[in-house]
Amino acid sequence: MEYSRRHFLKAAGSAVASLTTVGAGIAVGGAGAGAPPNPSPFGIPTPMTKETASFNINGKIYQAEYEARTTLWEVIAMKLGLTGTNRSCNRASCGACSVLIDGTPFYSCHTLAMEAAGKKIFTVEGLGDEKNLHPMQKIGHMYVAADCGFCTAGWEVTAKGLLDKNPNPSVNDVKAALAGHICRCAAYSAIIRTVVDTGKVLRGEAEIA
Repeated sequence: MEYSRRHFLKAAGSAVASLTTVGAGIAVGGAGAGAPPNPSPFGIPTPMTKETASFNINGKIYQAEYEARTTLWEVIAMKLGLTGTNRSCNRASCGACSVLIDGTPFYSCHTLAMEAAGKKIFTVEGLGDEKNLHPMQKIGHMYVAADCGFCTAGWEVTAKGLLDKNPNPSVNDVKAALAGHICRCAAYSAIIRTVVDTGKVLRGEAEIA
């Protein structure tokens, strides 16, 4: 599973360079040559387009209306009230807002809602709750893999995506999968140990004491 901050930034840098080159001759502002026509006869900007779509989140179907520019995090947390997914940096740098879309981790703060509509979305709410904790949550508690808790929802979801595809990950596999996550409390060793040992429990090779 390739998912890292480095890959994201590399792709973003390429996109910026491309836009800079292609857009060099575009006129900015005013109604001169090259400026897009304003459809309003009074010079008032038209409102942002709104749309309504269905979102399959943790196996449940939700309906939400949102503007075209709305991020997936805004729909999940603000429109639908599923606040387990944290938005921390809001610039696709820390991984706290990660969710799975069709099994692949994405930063929900920089993914447009329209890109995820109709796809299978998995958030931390689908992992477990206070009455039925997922083994990863139980083991993470034992190993103190969460301190302030800001990054927890993101790395847990990403780790689940890893274990779904690779039930027996090595330490290096875990490090590669979680490379896009920043832990403010530097609990990295406990997080890695949690994911590796969760794999053992899910494979039936170990039990939680």
